[in-house]
Formats: sequence, C-alpha cells, structure tokens
Amino acid sequence: MSTRYRKPKHRFLKNLLKTLYIILFVLSLAVVVGYVIFRLAVNAPDVGSQVTVPPAVSQAPESTPPEVSAEPTPAPIVLTRREGVYTCLLAGSDDGNGKADTIMLGVFDTGEKTASLVSIPRDTLVTINGRDVKINAAYGLGGMGLLCDTVEEMLAVPVDFYVSVELDAFAAIVKTIGGVWFDVPIDMDYEDPYQDLVIHVKKGYQRLNGEQALGVMRFREGYASQDLGRIQTQRALLTAMVKQTVTASNAAKVGELVKILKAHVDSNMPLDDMVYFATRAIGMDLDRALVSKTLPNEWIYPYIELVDEKVLE
Repeated sequence: MSTRYRKPKHRFLKNLLKTLYIILFVLSLAVVVGYVIFRLAVNAPDVGSQVTVPPAVSQAPESTPPEVSAEPTPAPIVLTRREGVYTCLLAGSDDGNGKADTIMLGVFDTGEKTASLVSIPRDTLVTINGRDVKINAAYGLGGMGLLCDTVEEMLAVPVDFYVSVELDAFAAIVKTIGGVWFDVPIDMDYEDPYQDLVIHVKKGYQRLNGEQALGVMRFREGYASQDLGRIQTQRALLTAMVKQTVTASNAAKVGELVKILKAHVDSNMPLDDMVYFATRAIGMDLDRALVSKTLPNEWIYPYIELVDEKVLE
C-alpha cells in the first residue's frame, strides 16, 4: 500500500501571516488617517493677526504752568503677529500673601516646533494706577487679568493665555512621575515654623522627590545673585520637570496628571486650544527646542529695572 505525500503547512502559515499583515496594515492606516483627521479638525486658536501697542504717555511735571498746553497723545502702534506663534503667562504663588511668587512668559512657535520660557523677576519695577510697584503685586491688586495687562504693557507683546499654578502642584506632579533628576546648585537649608516649611536639600545632581522639588522651588536664601539666582533655579527645575514628564513611560499617568492640574491650576485656555497645542507638541525634541532665559535687568534698590535695549534684542 503506497503512502500519499502530504505537503507541508507552509502555504497555510504563509496565508496566515499575509492575513495578519493586512490586518496590521489596515489598523495602522486607520490610526494614521484618524490622527490626520483629528489634527485637521482641531482649529488653531483665534488670537487675531495684529497687535495694538498703546503708546507710552509721560505725565507732565507738577511744576508745569497750567497755561502750557499738553503735548498731543501719540497714536498707538499696530504690529502684525507671526503666524502660528502663541504666548502664555505662567504665574505661581505659595506664600499666601496674594502676590505672584514666580512669573514666566512662555512662547510656542507651532510651525517651527520651538518654545521659549522667559523669566520675569518678581521685583521688576512697573507702574500701576500711577504708583511704582513690584510686578508681583499686580496679581494681588487685580488677579491674572491685571498681571497679563501689566506684562503686555511692559514688553509690548500680547499675552494670549494665562496659567496660574499653586506651587503644591509641582510636588504632586513630581511624586506622580516617580521623582525628577536635577542638579541642585547650592546646599539648601531653611526652616520656618510659622509657614510649616522645612527645606534640607544638598547640592548636586540627584533624584528629587515631591517635597524636595517643592523645597527647591521655594528656597530663597543663599544665592550670590539673590532673587535672580532663585529664578534661574526655578526655571531650570521647571524645564527638567517638563522634559521628564513628557515621556512615553508616563503615558499611563496622564489621567492622574490631569487630576492634579484641575485641582491646582487656573487657566483661561479653552480645552480645544489645549488639545491643539498638545498635538503640535508631538515629536518635539525638548532638549533642542526649549530655550529658557531671564529678561536683562539691573538692580536699583528697591526694584529690578529692565534694560530696555537688551530686552528688545
């Protein structure tokens, strides 16, 4: 009795792999198409194409005779905005005195996929209602609205959105992502029983937990350049947090991070605009694309005054 030759199952396996490949290709295509449709469906924020800068009006000295006619009011300056560039003012407070403890202006170029974070010293001299005050007082006098108006007038740039953050949010975020690696510039030792504040962090590169990160953000003493040194540390820590939070390993923690932001953050940015910026930030190389700096300034007691010529640069 002869035996019949059985063909190997190569053909079956080949057909199975081909079918799986087609399924994966279709799913991948659906994801890509869906992503493209989603990006097209989310419109760019409407912030207008022009910016009107009010003129700086100098007040006449009190000794000016009443018969001398006042100079004509100069016309406002109208500037054209760069397409795809948006600004957001970030303010943080932790001391309960109604003043902004940290002030930064963020600029996001959605076309070039670049961003910058500019620190504004809290002791910067500004004029509000005819009085010279430090800019951190604007928050207590009129909330984020007045602070935004003050920054716009001072820098002659529009503030499209604002984000007001309680500094406790930083501790919660760092705890959620499992700590943040940061090079602490100096030994930080400070205790204040009235604020229930204890800070003991050693100098050097290390992984900070939530409480330590908050302590570094709040530490004020010991910097050779006083508040300017603190600003540089705050900005560097915030940059490190952003880079170490926006990673694939933290994708599963998005829900928890959103809860933290809802509890500790106030913003006038609509959800649609948040989604738009999030989609435009996909693929950004933060080590290259994110630049941070402090506005050029000089200390003239008791204020910090901006160096106008260097600010314009």
